[in-house]
Formats: sequence, structure tokens, C-alpha cells
Amino acid sequence: ETVWLENLSYPILDKNGNFLYAAIQHHNITEKVEADKALQASLKEKQTMIDEIHHRVKNNMQIMASLLSLQIAREDDERIKTVLRENRGRVFAMSAIHENLVISEHLSEIDFKSYLTKLCQTLLQTYSIEPKRITYRTESPNIKLNIDKANPLSLAVNELISNSLKYAFPEDREGKISVSMKKLDNELKLTVMDDGVGMPIDYDWKNSKSLGLKLVRTLVENQLDGSIDMESKHGTKFTIKFNIET
Repeated sequence: ETVWLENLSYPILDKNGNFLYAAIQHHNITEKVEADKALQASLKEKQTMIDEIHHRVKNNMQIMASLLSLQIAREDDERIKTVLRENRGRVFAMSAIHENLVISEHLSEIDFKSYLTKLCQTLLQTYSIEPKRITYRTESPNIKLNIDKANPLSLAVNELISNSLKYAFPEDREGKISVSMKKLDNELKLTVMDDGVGMPIDYDWKNSKSLGLKLVRTLVENQLDGSIDMESKHGTKFTIKFNIET
């Protein structure tokens, strides 16, 4: 039988501070050590299960994206192809979140800075944009978000960048898309901006029939409990703000 002991020793001194003898105490901490071992084993098992769950979710989403790609290739109607591409982009956006969780040191947090760069690259490839025609820039501190915030935010950013790629640069116009994040106390401010043709002056974007813009408002206001504003001067600029402490 193995027994774990915690040993405490300290000197006994006389009134002049001279050493007399040492007092040594032994405490049997076998129960505590075994409990700690069992807890560590349980945590490791749960972490492995969570890893596997996120891995499977990511794989399932990639299968969905592949099925959508196959359907796009078979369709002749360009309108249906466009809808399928948009949905494939949404699946990619969510899949990338789970991919980042799998490789993250902390399964509850996502490095959103690196995610933004990857999302921009993926969307440019999805819409077959020539790299020299439309460029992008991401600017962000090292901000980590939990999945409850990262998922809706990633979908909202995906929609806004997609809208810029589809409508801001008609007739092979060149331009730039910028995505920036700033932390203001306990609030996160995210801006998606392009220098394209902009919105019509009388365009009521909050009541737009566009599914993408409706989705963005729902994600920001309902899931992030935040706010979103739009400006259209020398292009289009969307600003999202929400609390990251709650």
C-alpha cells in the first residue's frame, strides 16, 4: 500500500533564540492526493470529449459545404447558385469557428484576430475575386471571445464582407475592404468598411428585404445584445458594438 504524507518541520528555540530541537509533523494526505488524481483524469476525459465534439461538428459542416458545392456545380440557374454560395459561406464561417476551437489552448476562447484574416481570405476565394482588384486589411488586438459571442459575430462579419464583395465594386471596380476591432473598457467595437460605390441616399437598410442584412441585425441585436449602425460616405461602413464582459 502506498501512503502519501505531508511533512512539516520547524525549530524549537529557547528564550535566547538558540536551537533546542526540531518538531516534525506528518499528515496523511493520501485521500486528498487520490481525489486530485481522479479529478485530473476526469478533466482530461472531458477535454478529450469536447475536442472530439468540436472536431465532429467542424467535419459535419465541411460535409455540408461540400454538398452545397456539388449542388452549385449541377445548377444552371444563376440565382439559385448565388443563394447556394451564400449559404456555403455561412457554413464556412461557422466551421472555421469550431476549427479554431480545436486548435486553441482554451476550448472556451477563440483568437478572433487570426479568425478575421482567415475569413477574409476564404470569402475572396469563394467569390473568385482577383487579389489585386479588391484588397483587404484587418486590424485587431489579441482579443479572445467565447463561442457564444464568436459564433454570431463571425456570421455577422461574414454577411457584411460578402455584401461588400457582391455590391460595392461593380463592373470590375478596384477597392479595399477593412475590418477592425477595438476594445473600449468592457465593450467591443467592430467596424467593417469598404471604399466602394456606397448605399443610395434614401436606402433604409434597417428595413431592407435583404436576407443578409436582416440576419446581421438579428445576430447583433438579439444574440450579441449589441447595436449596429451604418454610414455611407465614400463607401459603406458598418459599426457593431456589444458588451464582452457578460
